[in-house]
Amino acid sequence: MALASRFWTTMYGKWRSARKDRSPGYTILMMVPGDMAVFLDLALDVCGGQDLTHCAEILVIPDRPSPEFRKRFEAAQDERAHLPMRLVTLPFVDRLVTKRMNNPHHNYFLQLKNGIDASRTTHVLLHDADLFIVEPNFLKAHYEACVERRLACLGLSPAWDQWYRDSGYPHVTATWELLIDVAWAQQYPPHKHHGHRDVLNGVSHEFDATLLPQCLTPPERVGRHDQEWGFVHFNYVISAYRLFQNSSGRYEDANFRVLLVRLLIDACDRSGWQYDAPPIAELAMGLRNPSRRVTYTKQETRKNYPEFRSKLKELIERGRLQDAQCASIRKGIEPFDRAFDWRG
Repeated sequence: MALASRFWTTMYGKWRSARKDRSPGYTILMMVPGDMAVFLDLALDVCGGQDLTHCAEILVIPDRPSPEFRKRFEAAQDERAHLPMRLVTLPFVDRLVTKRMNNPHHNYFLQLKNGIDASRTTHVLLHDADLFIVEPNFLKAHYEACVERRLACLGLSPAWDQWYRDSGYPHVTATWELLIDVAWAQQYPPHKHHGHRDVLNGVSHEFDATLLPQCLTPPERVGRHDQEWGFVHFNYVISAYRLFQNSSGRYEDANFRVLLVRLLIDACDRSGWQYDAPPIAELAMGLRNPSRRVTYTKQETRKNYPEFRSKLKELIERGRLQDAQCASIRKGIEPFDRAFDWRG
């Protein structure tokens, strides 16, 4: 067994909360980037706008705990006294992993594992920081459907990897807004939920978080809504931002994730923190100048703009943002609309 694999199986072979008594209901696991306070506020605004019947608690789980993040969390608590919020801090070893590696897949697993262990309910919801729920009754209906159908987990979208459908696992569901029965999750050691390479039916494959246990579960116990509804999801924003942070030299923002982060910071940030995402004016220089730190010059990038811009339009129109926030986003995106001839 490789050293890295031995580390994960040894360190994360058991659940701390395996025998915990749990109350009916669900807990929102708000797995947010610890160096990006704007996503804490956005996630709290999104979930706070929901009918939270059946929701016992919101666990805020930063991948990089810090005194600054704790201060921002406490301010958010004061601003939203009606929300049942609790901060979950990663243990010392986990903090070393997130700090040294800054790998979004490892970070996500450690947030997931610690969130499940800290939860007190029968179910947990994996809330994506870059997903905006636009239907106010969505979470209530989501939980009720999962319980009524006695599902191990209920999600919104198929796993992105075509391999699952080609290999006889079409039921496997993506993690965003995945509602999980904790008893099911804890049938498997934590490391099985980690994104890792494993062997299934004699075939080696790279499994994203929770997907191997889903493959090992009867298909009728893994649910997915008939159609994607009630949300705007940009997908992989935090992962792409981590790749940008870890890169050196020119970075082609092919799916406009760094741009989105900056737009959201300018429109919605309440912390006043300094962020690694360059200012809008600097990003706009990368539309024409290939020597800039972040660029938008490849043909593939141009092809991706309509999909990104359509989602941004839906966020502005349906995302329950304040008028001033929408105005800021519209102003920031103007040079990109001109460069890519957007007419939507």
